[in-house]
Amino acid sequence: MTLGEKIQELRTSRHMSQEQFGELMETTRQTVSKWELDQAVPEVRKIVAISRFFCISTDELLLRVSTFENEGVPFSCGVYRRGCLEIVETEKVALEYYAKGKTAMGAKAWLGSGDQKELVAICEKDCETGVLTYAFRYEDAMGDLATISNDEGCRRQLGAHFERDRLGKMERLETFLVNHGEYPLHTVKELGIRRCLEEWRRGVGLYASAECFQISLCTGKLEYIYSIRPEFDNVYCGCSFVVPFDLGLRSYGQYFRLRNYKDNSEGYCQSHYDFDYRMPGEPEGINCVKLACNTIGSGDENCWFVKRYQQDEIVLDGCGRDEYVYRKKDEKYERFVAKDQ
Repeated sequence: MTLGEKIQELRTSRHMSQEQFGELMETTRQTVSKWELDQAVPEVRKIVAISRFFCISTDELLLRVSTFENEGVPFSCGVYRRGCLEIVETEKVALEYYAKGKTAMGAKAWLGSGDQKELVAICEKDCETGVLTYAFRYEDAMGDLATISNDEGCRRQLGAHFERDRLGKMERLETFLVNHGEYPLHTVKELGIRRCLEEWRRGVGLYASAECFQISLCTGKLEYIYSIRPEFDNVYCGCSFVVPFDLGLRSYGQYFRLRNYKDNSEGYCQSHYDFDYRMPGEPEGINCVKLACNTIGSGDENCWFVKRYQQDEIVLDGCGRDEYVYRKKDEKYERFVAKDQ
C-alpha cells in the first residue's frame, strides 16, 4: 500500500469527501487528490495533522508503505518498443505512440510520479477516413481539473492508470536518468555548441491550458512531440532522431508522425509510422558527427545550422525559415542526463 492509498483509506473510513478533508487540513480538494494519487507527498506539518485527526502515530501512517521503498534509488527512465508500440517513460511522464492495423494511429500522454501515472491526454486518427478524436485534461485558473474533448470515448479513458508491467515485455532501446540538480548546465565557452545543444535539450517541456496541451521530450538523440490544439483540430504527435553536430542539429528521420489540421489539405498533414526504423550509423560515430557526414550525398535539407549564438543561447535556422532557439535557462518540467554520465 502506498501513502496515498493509506490516506484515501483513512478518509473514506470516515465517509468524508476530498473537499471536506481538504478543508479540515487547510488545503484544497486538488491537493488531497494528488496526495491520494501519490503525485505529491504531504509536507511534515500536514503529516502531523493527518496523524492527529485519525488518532494514529506518524509511524503508523508512514511505515510499511511502498511509497518510500525506493527512496534514494535513481528512477531509471527508458525508451521501449514492441511491434507497433513505443513508450518513453520518465519519473513524471510517459508518452505512448501506437498503430492499430494498417491505418489507425494514436498517442497517449500520462502524468504522475514513478509508477503512479494517469492518462491525461489521448488522440487517435483513422488515416483512411481522416476522422480524428481526442481528449485532454488541464488545471484551470482555479486549480480545478477541466477537460477538452471532441469524442466521448476518448474522454472516458482519461484517468486510467499507467500499466508499467507492460514495459517488462518490451525491448529497451535507451536508458537515461533525471537530473535533479546534481549535474549543472554549462555555457558554450565551456562545452562548445554541439555538447551544449545536447545538454540543454535533454528533458521535458510541459504546457497545458484550454488552448493547448503540449509535451516535448528529448532523451539526447530521440525527440518526442505531443501536441493537441483544439482550434482547427490541430494535432501533431511525432517521434524522430535528431542529433547535434558541431554546427547545429541533424534530423535522421521521423518514424512516427500523426498530423491533423482542418481538412488535412495541407501537404504537411501526412501521417505515417515505421516502428522498425533504426537510426543509421555515421561513418565516424554518433559523437563526432562532422559537417561533411551530414551533407555528402543527401543535401543539407535535414540540417539546421547555427544562425547566431551567445554563451547561454544558440539560435538555429529551422524549417520554413523559422528560428529554433535553445537556451541554457529554458524552463524544463524535468531534465535528463545519460546513464553513464
